[in-house]
Amino acid sequence: MANTCERTLLPRRYRGPLLGAICLAACEQVVPRDARSSAAPAVATVDSGFAAVPDSVWVVVSGPTLIGFSPEVSNAQLEADEGLASVLDDFAYHIGTAADSLQAAGFKWHFRGGDTLWLRTMRGPSRFVRTADSADVGYLFADTLGRQAVIYGVRTHLDLVAYAREFTRTGAVVTR
Repeated sequence: MANTCERTLLPRRYRGPLLGAICLAACEQVVPRDARSSAAPAVATVDSGFAAVPDSVWVVVSGPTLIGFSPEVSNAQLEADEGLASVLDDFAYHIGTAADSLQAAGFKWHFRGGDTLWLRTMRGPSRFVRTADSADVGYLFADTLGRQAVIYGVRTHLDLVAYAREFTRTGAVVTR
């Protein structure tokens, strides 16, 4: 006599498709009732430019963030251009001096070389590209909401702390 459970189950030929249908139904995206809309869902696009960027270059924006950016230069270039060396020295000094106050205000800060900054926020990856006609050094303020404010040129540590407070309050910065 066959097991009672065996007789009440579906024939084996139906078990696979039924299990597949149950799995597909269980994998459906659940959206909170108040967040539903008739608009088509946003589809994340993959930018091949992002895929080629090494992990070490990304800045993860998990709160208020200040990124100091400057050109990538060799020692030979610094020795040949005393003005550039002085600018980069002042740049590093002021952001370093402001570090404790920035950290106390909840900011994380980073240095990056080059014209492009690669950011990861809760909204996804993004990039900031320094405009060609701007100063070579500057600061980018960013937060998890995707807000950004850029300041070009070297600023004092006092200015950086004041800009950080302003960015926290308003999500923008008015350069002085």
